[in-house]
Formats: sequence, structure tokens, C-alpha cells
Amino acid sequence: MTDTVSYLVKTSTAQTTTALKSNLTKAKAYAAELEIDESALLDLRLYPNMGTLTRQIQLASDTVARGAARLAQLDMPSFPDTETTFDALIERLDKVNAYVQAIDDAAIDANARVELEIPLGPMTVNWEGRQYLSTFILPNMHFHASIAYALLRQAGLGLGKRDFLMG
Repeated sequence: MTDTVSYLVKTSTAQTTTALKSNLTKAKAYAAELEIDESALLDLRLYPNMGTLTRQIQLASDTVARGAARLAQLDMPSFPDTETTFDALIERLDKVNAYVQAIDDAAIDANARVELEIPLGPMTVNWEGRQYLSTFILPNMHFHASIAYALLRQAGLGLGKRDFLMG
């Protein structure tokens, strides 16, 4: 039996958002323990031209929510980038996961082998739904989740591989 596109996007989203939420919860406690403002961690970045921890969470969640919507040929969901606290980012992850889980499996799977036009900045690429999932949606979600994890590790938060994978 072959896994479906809907199964892959939904299970990956659930696992990654759960792990990110757990890591953000630990980071919130870490900031409180150090008696520092949450923004000291939320504004971390690996390099000046890279996004902050907050932006990494926003990008990970946008990528998977918009990707799942495109796979199901739905209108793009709107998740405004207004979060300034760990709690707000955790709430965003909950909303994104709920959105993805609520999409009809059949609507996603119907486009597994359909060529979709995907806007990428100034260009458009044509990918089958399954290729879009495997070469863009999931790698991007995991990239931004990895950067978020690395930023928290760099700040001294005691996270391990299991925290990245499962929270």
C-alpha cells in the first residue's frame, strides 16, 4: 500500500507543529527562568539577513498551510504575521495544524498526479501535487523548523534530537 499525499501532509504537519509547540513552551519557561523578556529569544537569528525565531515559525506554518490549500485547490488561508509572544506562536501552530487536518483528504489526493501552477516569487513552476509536497512543502517546513530549533539551542536551551522530532 502506498501512502497518500493527504496522509503525508497531515502526519508531517501534526508531528512538526507538535514538536515546535513543545520547544516554544520550553523556551518560554527558559526565558522566565533567566528573567529575560521573551523578545530576547523571539528576535534571535542565525545571521543578519535571516529571519528571526518568530519568522521561522511563521514561515514553517505558512508553507504547510498554503501548500495544503494549493494541493486541495482551496483559497489561500490567512495567518497574519502579528505574533510577539511564545503563546501567540503556539496558538498560530494550533490554528495551522487544525486547518491542515480539516482539509478533505479526497480533495488533496485528487491532485497528487495533477500538474499545479505554483507561484514562487517572480516565477511560476509546474509540479505534480506529489512532487510539490515532497520537494517543496515538506522540505521548507522542516528547514524552518530546523532553524527554529537551532536558534533555541544556540541560546542555551537544552533541546535534543527527540525534541526536534517529537517535542
